[in-house]
Amino acid sequence: MAEHKGPFCGAKRRRGEGTCKRGAGAGTDHLGAGRCSWHGGCSPSGRVSAITEQAERLLYRYDATPCGDPLEALQRLAGRALALEETIGHLVNDLSSIRYESGGDGGGEQLRAEVAVLERAMDRCGKLLVDIAKLNIDERLVRVTEKQAAMAEKALLSTLGEMGLDAGQQSDACERLGRHLSLVA
Repeated sequence: MAEHKGPFCGAKRRRGEGTCKRGAGAGTDHLGAGRCSWHGGCSPSGRVSAITEQAERLLYRYDATPCGDPLEALQRLAGRALALEETIGHLVNDLSSIRYESGGDGGGEQLRAEVAVLERAMDRCGKLLVDIAKLNIDERLVRVTEKQAAMAEKALLSTLGEMGLDAGQQSDACERLGRHLSLVA
């Protein structure tokens, strides 16, 4: 039997000490966290866990900056999710046919991977957009703007009062300020 030259599985053994010495499975060996077919290396969940492990290692390698504006980060995430869903949709639309493969035991049908990935992307985009909508961000921003405007008006009236202007002049100044602000906005 030929000796394996590529990466090894590395999963912990149930019996005995050490790690599994079988070759890493297809689809995971290039990630540096490969697993053999016995330890989920060829299964989709095995490939996902291998990618997750690699991403966690990379996260520690790069110095992640703190999120300064969570709203902007959320909008960027939603944009990426929608772009991914659209890109996968184009791939599915370009398919000439959907292949079906029978299992060795005459088992069920297996959809082509692109269709399954598109459905997953659509579900995730839908959930993300619903979660964003539940936050009522637009309504909250309007309330913040209204509070800022009320504070600015109060500060202006206090300043005009300190300058010795009567109530009529203060009211006139506030109306003029409102007109100028509406022109600028």
